[in-house]
Amino acid sequence: MIVRILSGGKSFKGLAAYLTHDPEAKTTERVAWTHTLNCADDHVPSAVDEMLWTARNAELLKQEAGVRAGGRATENPVKHLSLNWAPDENPTREHMIETAEGFLRHMNWHEHQAVLVAHDDKAHAHVHVMLNMVHPETGLRLDDNFERRRAQAWALEYEREHGRIYCEQRLKDVAEREEAPTRPAWMAFRENQEKFEREEKTLELQAPILADELNDNSPENNKSHEWKNLKEIQRAERVDFFAEGKSEFSELRKSIYREVREEFRDRWGDYYEAKRNGADETALVEIKAKLVAEQKTALEERRDEACRELRETRDDRYRELLDGQRETRLALHARQEAGFDNALFLERVGYRDGGKDIAEEFREAAESTTQPRQPGRTWDADDGAFTRSPKEENGRMRSGVNVGADIGEGLGFGAISFLESLADGFVGAKPDRRRREPEPEPSGPNPFETAAEDARKQQSQRERQDAEDEWRKRQRSPGE
Repeated sequence: MIVRILSGGKSFKGLAAYLTHDPEAKTTERVAWTHTLNCADDHVPSAVDEMLWTARNAELLKQEAGVRAGGRATENPVKHLSLNWAPDENPTREHMIETAEGFLRHMNWHEHQAVLVAHDDKAHAHVHVMLNMVHPETGLRLDDNFERRRAQAWALEYEREHGRIYCEQRLKDVAEREEAPTRPAWMAFRENQEKFEREEKTLELQAPILADELNDNSPENNKSHEWKNLKEIQRAERVDFFAEGKSEFSELRKSIYREVREEFRDRWGDYYEAKRNGADETALVEIKAKLVAEQKTALEERRDEACRELRETRDDRYRELLDGQRETRLALHARQEAGFDNALFLERVGYRDGGKDIAEEFREAAESTTQPRQPGRTWDADDGAFTRSPKEENGRMRSGVNVGADIGEGLGFGAISFLESLADGFVGAKPDRRRREPEPEPSGPNPFETAAEDARKQQSQRERQDAEDEWRKRQRSPGE
């Protein structure tokens, strides 16, 4: 949650016209909804008139409320602020209104007249609040002392209540918080940020589309549930990748700002020291202009180089991500054709969020669709396998299904060439379930023992040759 307290003004009508229309246009396409607080009418123009007359009659309201008259009049009665949610949050209208009311209550502004205007022209949900700084009953001006610090405390508590801290800087003491980039420094990255976001969108469009047969929802296609699970897992991985991209760009912007600021800190210190000591104004203007120009040049050079490196890194990482997902799909296809149990396989490659295992619904769907029916045996969810029958326990025998599952679980993603050939070989074929006949005992010498004996003889010969060469070397005189 980000609370932006913007500059106030004198005109309720001017701010209302801006909020309820599109920038530089008479259309209202960006306005999602409006709502009023402590006004007689929910109609915005009527609420604006009411707020205007309240501000004009502040002294009269004081007299009627028994408040001592006098004091400085409120020159700018219009207050403008906005509440901004994270891009991955989707609050409802009711929640946004309730949140705005809670913020105003925290600031002790909840009795003042307000107009809420929600816009949908940004990637994140946000609502603007136009507030009358004059109390509608007492005529007193609202208390805005330390308003930004109080607003940050509320925003931190809001994020805690909703289970996720987006701004970790709020957890630090005020003295330990990192200084935010200045607006000129932030604007210097705006074009690069827009380019970065366009390139990220292009990457996102490269997401693979699974074949129609993998999306077959017919009852006879039990494998489709596994492909649905894998599709959701891999989609979540890509969503995480692009969410990380926004954080990485933000951190890049802050790191370059910190680096350039530290480099020029001493020179700016000398400038302000000279200014305090009464240096010549003309000389100070020249020094400042030179400092600003050099700092801007340094910022732009490092910005462009860092953005280029970030782009190359993210392109490589996204290709690796897609290659890894392709390997996983090939592995699942090969395992299905071989008749393996894939419940644990899906869990191992499953999307993990904050250390949590694959979502419970994915786990249940995978287990329900991949467990072969075996009479007299039960599925052990903890071990991820069927319990052995008494015959298997006594004879130390294992079923072919369990052997295949163990082999499949041991397949690493690095063996993709094997998986591709295995997948090609199994397409359209079914595993041979016929009992194998015992192979006849080989006649004559065992070829494996013969090969081992030959290897031992060759090794002995090499060791003797090495020892002789070493002896000859030691017997040579220094002059030879």
